[in-house]
Amino acid sequence: MMASGTRVAVALLHHPVYGRQQEVVTTSVTGSDIHDIARIARTYGVFPFYIVNPVTAQREMVEAIKRHWFEEVVGHPRTEALSLVLPVPSLADATADLARRAGGPVRLVATSARLREGVTSYKDLASRIRAAVYPAVLLLFGTGWGLTEEVIAQAEERLEAIDMGTGFNHLPVRAAVAIILDRLLGSRLSY
Repeated sequence: MMASGTRVAVALLHHPVYGRQQEVVTTSVTGSDIHDIARIARTYGVFPFYIVNPVTAQREMVEAIKRHWFEEVVGHPRTEALSLVLPVPSLADATADLARRAGGPVRLVATSARLREGVTSYKDLASRIRAAVYPAVLLLFGTGWGLTEEVIAQAEERLEAIDMGTGFNHLPVRAAVAIILDRLLGSRLSY
């Protein structure tokens, strides 16, 4: 849990997300997302890191990767990071688990490269996290071509898009997680 009293967690959704043609799809879990986002989450004190995928075989694969590191690799710091990873079948499961862990309601915050209006600034959300306004905040990240409108509508807040003024906004999700966590929880809160 963060020192502020607000538990911050990350959910990487593989369903429901958009495909290239804006169709609703289920994407596959990738090893690089598991390892890299777990290490990013551990660095920023974020727990849990939910991998949301309704396909049982995909969740079992995540557990097999974790088991390999826990049982076969001794003394590697990555095992500590992988202990944060929790595969779940749905966003509702992640939300219920986090509410139980935090002992109170969960504030859902959607992220998307396409959000431009009616958004929350990093500075405002960071301030509320530090002030422990909520028992828990669950940051929602989408794979594929992003979170569906249905998921975004479920969230109480929509975080402003990462915009560097270049006109290009197609970051890998693990980079977006790192940037957003740094803007919300990093020591240089000047955003």
